[in-house]
Amino acid sequence: MKTIEEYFERSVTPPDAEAQKESFSESERAFLEKYVGLDWQNTVTAKNLARPVQAEQVLAATPEAPAPVKSGSTAKDLEEALMAEPELRLVGFHVANQVFAVPIMMVQEVLRAVPVTQLPGAPDFLAGVTNLRGRVTPLVDLARMLGISADDGETDNFLIVCRINDMQIGLQVRAIDTMHRAPQKDIEWGLEVHMGVAADLLAGLLKVDDRLIKILSVSRLFQMVLKR
Repeated sequence: MKTIEEYFERSVTPPDAEAQKESFSESERAFLEKYVGLDWQNTVTAKNLARPVQAEQVLAATPEAPAPVKSGSTAKDLEEALMAEPELRLVGFHVANQVFAVPIMMVQEVLRAVPVTQLPGAPDFLAGVTNLRGRVTPLVDLARMLGISADDGETDNFLIVCRINDMQIGLQVRAIDTMHRAPQKDIEWGLEVHMGVAADLLAGLLKVDDRLIKILSVSRLFQMVLKR
C-alpha cells in the first residue's frame, strides 16, 4: 500500500479553470432552484456565489489517475464500471472515527476547508454551497449524512471534490488517510451493510489486513444531494 502522496501531486495552483464560465451548468441551476428558489439570481446566496472562494489545494490528481467519468453516465453505469475494473485505486479518508474510501476516478482534487454559504431550509447534511473554480459546489457534511456521531470540538479540515457529468460536490472529511490499490478479490460489492452507517450510500467493503473500509457510492450520494 502506498501513501496518497505517491498518487497525487502537492500543489497550491488551481487546476485549469475550465470552471471560469460565466453561466452555471444545468445541474447547478437546478440545484439552486431547488434549495434557494426560482428567483435565486436575486438572492444573497447568488451574491455570495458571484466570485470563487480562495481555495488551498492540498492534493491534485496526477496524470496517471484514471480518465474522468464519461458525460451522461448513470449511477448504475458508474457502479458497473467500477466492478468491471480488475483493480481499483481508492482515496481513503476519516469521517469522525471511521474510515471510508471513494474511487480516485471520481476525485477531482483535495482542498483545505473553504468558506461556505448556508442554505436555510436545506437538509442538515448539506453544510451549504460555495463557488469553487467558478462552479456551484454543494458541501456535504458526511458525518450527518451517514449518521455518525462526531466528538465535541472535532472539525472537518479537508474537502474531497468529486465530479459527475456537469456537477461537482465537496465531501467534508476530518483527515485524509491513504491511497489503496485494491484488486477485485479484496472488495465485496452489493452488501446489506449493518455497520451503523447509511447502507444505501455504501457500494461495498474493502478488506485491508484486519480492517474493513467502507466504499462510498459517489453516484448515489450525488442523487441524494440533487433529488432529495
